[in-house]
This record gives sequence, structure tokens and C-alpha cells, in this order.
Amino acid sequence: MADIKIYGVAPSTFTRTARLACHEKGIDYELVPMFPGQLGALNPFQKIPAISHGDLTLYESTAILRYLDRTFPGPMLWPQDSRQAALCDQWVSAVNDALVNSALRFLAHHFGFLPVPQEMADKYLAKAKEVVPVFDRQLGQSRYLVGDSMTAADLFLAPIVFNFPGIPGLKELGEASPNLARWMRDMSARPSMQATVPEPIAARAA
Repeated sequence: MADIKIYGVAPSTFTRTARLACHEKGIDYELVPMFPGQLGALNPFQKIPAISHGDLTLYESTAILRYLDRTFPGPMLWPQDSRQAALCDQWVSAVNDALVNSALRFLAHHFGFLPVPQEMADKYLAKAKEVVPVFDRQLGQSRYLVGDSMTAADLFLAPIVFNFPGIPGLKELGEASPNLARWMRDMSARPSMQATVPEPIAARAA
């Protein structure tokens, strides 16, 4: 029996983040297909993913990764050093705020999961053009977002950037970000990324 059940769908960026964490730490898990709005008591906010471990049910991706990191052996997703751990928290928050509210919203609109007027979608892309270069500059200073070792911050960033090549607007933005492109090549070579590659997006939840 799997240690963890992850409720979500493979193409979901945050579901993939939870799955990446399990692969990086060597945690056996079962993916239980479930779309937003189908979680019932698992998450009162009806967003994916949620997880269960024994009698514990947990939602919100940052809380999920923190729990996995503190509960299971394997490589640590947060640095032990307090300053580096704070920087990891900083970049996790930056992905979940600045990048989610720009590039990920544009992605969701592109695939029909966020039906907003084109004018609003254009604003998401314009914001992404401000936000993505910040990540590119950071990755010009170190191999990963927080120094030379992969952390939770990279696991939040990768599933979003993974979709850039297939989305006009974000594709060009990714191509204009050489450090981000180099980082994504490094990340894509990791077994965890290869084990969680979703099928091409058609009409699925971002």
C-alpha cells in the first residue's frame, strides 16, 4: 500500500509539485484522479491537490511539501541553514504569488480553464513579462533558485515553466530567458521530472 495518496490530476501544476516531492524523497504514493470541485471533505476550498497519510488529510501545496519533508527520510527539500531556508520560502512564495498570478493564469486562459476576456489575459501575459525575468536573473547567479542544490522552490517553479514551450507568448518569453532555459534543461533531466511528465494538455485543469 502506498504511503501517501495524492488527490489531483497529472497535468495540474501543483499536483505535479506534490508528486515531484515524493519522487525526490523516495516516497511511495498513489495518484487518485480528482478534479477541482470534486474533493468533497478533502478540501473545503475544492482545489487540488490534497493528500492523505493515515488519518491525516492535508491541502495547500506548501503545507503538503513541508509535511513530506519533515515526515519522511530522503533528501531535504528545504535547506537546514536558516538563511537558506528563508530564501527557499521566499522563492516558493514568489512562484505561488507573482508567477501564478501572471504566467499560470495566462496558461489557464489559453487552455480554456480560466474564461476571462482577452483584455484580462493580455494583462496576465504583460505581468509575466515583468515577472519571468526576475527568475531568469536569479538563475543567472546560481544553478538552482537557492544555491547549487535543488530545493522545494524549484519543484514549484518547474511544472509551470514546463508548459511555456507550447503556449504562444510564454514560449517566446522562455526563449528570451537563457538562464531559465538552462535550468529547465537541468530539471527536465531529473528522474522525478521524467516520471511525472503529463500527457499534452487538451482540456484539463491547470
